[in-house]
Amino acid sequence: MKWLLILTFLLCFLGKISLKAQAPEQMNYQAVARNAAGIALSNQNITLRLSVRHDSPSGNAEYSETRSVTTNNLGLFTVAIGSNGATDVSGSMNAANWENGPKFLKVEIDPSGGNAFTDMGSSQLLSVPYSLSSADNQWKTNGNSIINKNSGNVGIGTNAPDASALLDLSSESKGLLVPRMNAQQRTTLSQPATGLLVYQTEAPEGFYYNKGSAGSPNWILLGGTGPQGPQGSPGVIQSAYEAGTAPYPSSTMAFITKPVRLTIQEGQSVFVIASRALGGYFAANELGIKPIAQSTIPGSPIIELGLGMFGLQVPANTRIIHSVNGVFKNLPAGTYDFGMGGVTSSPNWINCEWGYTSVLVY
Repeated sequence: MKWLLILTFLLCFLGKISLKAQAPEQMNYQAVARNAAGIALSNQNITLRLSVRHDSPSGNAEYSETRSVTTNNLGLFTVAIGSNGATDVSGSMNAANWENGPKFLKVEIDPSGGNAFTDMGSSQLLSVPYSLSSADNQWKTNGNSIINKNSGNVGIGTNAPDASALLDLSSESKGLLVPRMNAQQRTTLSQPATGLLVYQTEAPEGFYYNKGSAGSPNWILLGGTGPQGPQGSPGVIQSAYEAGTAPYPSSTMAFITKPVRLTIQEGQSVFVIASRALGGYFAANELGIKPIAQSTIPGSPIIELGLGMFGLQVPANTRIIHSVNGVFKNLPAGTYDFGMGGVTSSPNWINCEWGYTSVLVY
C-alpha cells in the first residue's frame, strides 16, 4: 500500500534560544502524521529529517537533524529541534545566522521509521523564531561578558532617551544603585578605570570616584569637606596652623618655618602667612624670604611666589621677626607643604627661633 502522509503542524517556540550562558538552544515542533485517507498514524515509529534553510525552502541548510519519534494514539508527536537524541546532525542552532534573511523549516518524513524520506514541504519561520538570536534586542556574549551592540541611545523607563545620553534612566519611584564596598575593597580594586564610581559603606561613607589612572588611582570622596571637598563658593574651606622650630637659612631656598601639609582640589587657592624670629650673636645680612610651597611627590621642586623681602640684615645679638604672605593659585590637585622659605649667603643666621605658618584654603 502506498502511503501519502498529510502533516498538520503547529510550531511552538517555547524552548527558546537565548544567550550562550543560558539553555536550551532549541525550538519545539509539533505535528500530526496522517495517511492519504486522513487517518492518524497512531502509536507508530516514524523518522523525521528537519532542516533550517536560509532565504528560501531550497536554500542552504544552516542546521539539519534526523530524529526517530513515536506518535501517540492521535498520531501526534512533538520534538525539540536542537535537543539531544538527534542523529546525522549538520550545523548547530547556535551557529545559524538568525539575523540575516528569512529562515524556512523543511520537514521530511519516513512513516516506516527508515531513511526513505518524503518531502512534506517547508514553512517560513516568522517573528517568534527570531528570538533565537534576540534579533529584537542587541545583547551578545563576549567571553564571560555580556555586551550590547546598540549604536543609539538606551532608554529605561522612557520611550525617548535623551540624545546626549548613552543610557537614560527615567523613574519617579526608583533610583540607581551602584556597587557598594568597604574601604579596603575599594582601595584594592584591580586597575580601576578613570572615573570609576563606587559607594563606600564605612566611614568616611559616601560616593568615591577615581580621578587618577588605572595604574595610579586617586580616589575622591564626592561632596566631602576639607582636602577632598569639591570647589565651593568663595569663602574659607579649610584652615591650618603650625608653630615650632625649623632649620636656619642656608644658601639654598628651603623652609624656615614649620610647614603646613594639606591636600587641595583643582581650582582651589591657598593663602599663606608665616612669620619667623631670626637673629644671631654676630651681625648677619643678605637674607631673602618668600612664601613657598612644595608637592609631597618625591623630587618635586619648591614653588616660590614673587613676593618677599631680600637683603635683610640684623646687628649682632639681635632677634627680628620676619613675615611673608601670599596666595598660591592654579596649583594642580594634590598634597603640598606651605610655609616661609629662606635663603642666605651669610653664615651668621644661626639662631633657631620660634615661628608659625597659617594657611586658608578657598
